[in-house]
Amino acid sequence: MNKIRIFTSHRSFLLYVAILFISCANLKPYFNTFYNAEEYFNKAEKNRLENRGDILPQSAINDYKKVVDKSQMIIDTYPEFKWREKALLLIIQSHYHLGELQQAYSALDDMENEFGDLVHIEVTYWTSLIKWKQGKPQPAINGLNDLIQYGLNSDMKAKVYLSIAEIYFEQGMKLESMDYLEKGAEIIQIPNEKGQIYYRIASLSFEDKDYNRAISAYKQVIKNSQSKKQIQEGHLKTVQIYRLKGDFDLAGNTIKNMLLNEDYKSIFSSLELELAKLYQQQNMLPESINRLESIVQDYPKTEASAEAFYLLGNYSISQDWNLDAALKHFKSVERENRKSLYRQPAQMRIKEIAAYTESKLDFIPWESRIIASDTIADFRFSATEQNILSKILYSLNELESFHFNRSDSGLVYLDLLIQFADQSKLFPKALYAKSIVLDAQGDSVGTAEIKQRIINEFPKTDYALAIINADNTYKPLITTSDKQLVSAEKTWLTNPALALDSYREIISEDTVSESSVKAAYFLAYQYDYYLVQPDSAMKYYDWILKYHGESDQALPSEKRFVFLNKILADTTALNDH
Repeated sequence: MNKIRIFTSHRSFLLYVAILFISCANLKPYFNTFYNAEEYFNKAEKNRLENRGDILPQSAINDYKKVVDKSQMIIDTYPEFKWREKALLLIIQSHYHLGELQQAYSALDDMENEFGDLVHIEVTYWTSLIKWKQGKPQPAINGLNDLIQYGLNSDMKAKVYLSIAEIYFEQGMKLESMDYLEKGAEIIQIPNEKGQIYYRIASLSFEDKDYNRAISAYKQVIKNSQSKKQIQEGHLKTVQIYRLKGDFDLAGNTIKNMLLNEDYKSIFSSLELELAKLYQQQNMLPESINRLESIVQDYPKTEASAEAFYLLGNYSISQDWNLDAALKHFKSVERENRKSLYRQPAQMRIKEIAAYTESKLDFIPWESRIIASDTIADFRFSATEQNILSKILYSLNELESFHFNRSDSGLVYLDLLIQFADQSKLFPKALYAKSIVLDAQGDSVGTAEIKQRIINEFPKTDYALAIINADNTYKPLITTSDKQLVSAEKTWLTNPALALDSYREIISEDTVSESSVKAAYFLAYQYDYYLVQPDSAMKYYDWILKYHGESDQALPSEKRFVFLNKILADTTALNDH
């Protein structure tokens, strides 16, 4: 009997163990699945936060989709799963970040129907965010502000603050956005997320030149972020801000100390570059150049070496006026790093040098004739020659004065244009350009004389209009073409015939202003397409090509002129038969 009892007892124990084993075996899959879903969600969130403001990375998209699939599988397969609320919340957030707003709404309804008031805060929060993404920012802000009254825990309150900040930022309300960002960052508990928020504050503040707020935020990034890249950037931006604020000693000492510390090895090249810029700001140009030359030797094929070559190119222009050396440096930028932010500026410099070199070569024969003109009484270039010469001289002036920052050299070419091409189309523009250069040099008397000359001799030009609009001490002597054009446009609505006369009057009196080419194109278009008088249309298209060959209207005018000319020629040939 005892044996039977012992056996029965033993059998019961084995049965219990078997049932427990089976239960655990059944539980293990969904615990593992839910754990995996949370892991994927955390990865996606980290990726999203580190790329805030950019397009959602594909890896984050894939992870969010895995979160949805795994969480939905748990909910559908294991209705008694005790963390259903968490699984639903993972689904809602993933759909939201994927931009699947309707699916997020549907999951919110499921969660509210199942858990009621227990999930009121989460439902209200995510409903507000969905409204924002649907183009309803104010209702979203109202919903989020209402939530703050619920006595939220610090993490949830931080989320609400940060969401309000995002909405304000999207609306272009930067100050309000920044205030809420700081509120959220101050109370958020998770260090990495705190670091991400402060990184955003720092970046935005730096862009807005709010250096005090930026440096404070970068210090929090260094303290809290788990991203090595952001931490190193925080250190680099800190010394950059010292330099920009004029704290040269602090910037220099900090950079030199960091260059002695192997912990900052990954940003040594950028620190060296900051030191070169610091020397430049202190007008220590030899030291700056030496540092840049060291960078291109010690850190080849980096963003820092690419920028260093660009700066060396600018030094070759500003300090040495050595365009060959400058060209060599600018061409090196792309070879060093194709992703460099200085690649496009370097390409622009290369084009400027090429244009300058070409114009200098074009000027050589003209320069010889100008020198020889000293021995010729009443020397004067023909109208055609003046137009050709003026283009060369104005190109040289524009590059020297406004691109290479050599205004004195640029003035030499302007003066030659004013002296030898006073009947050219570019003459009024040359006068206006000289007034700008003299004004920048502080020559108020010379500037005033030239401006008054423009108003007296070229009252209908855009240059006269610009002078009058900028300074009310100058008065128009006659109605400008711009005002005539506005008047003609109004008249067109009530009396087209009278308006056409006004348009014709503009181009009969003015061949240089932008208003005149607009008037001519209007006339050509009307005669071409509506009044159907191809001869008249061609007349005005030809006028545009003659006086405004480089305007926006020139290309379509040329195409229509050629087309109409062919049509008329074909018609004439047909009639002859």
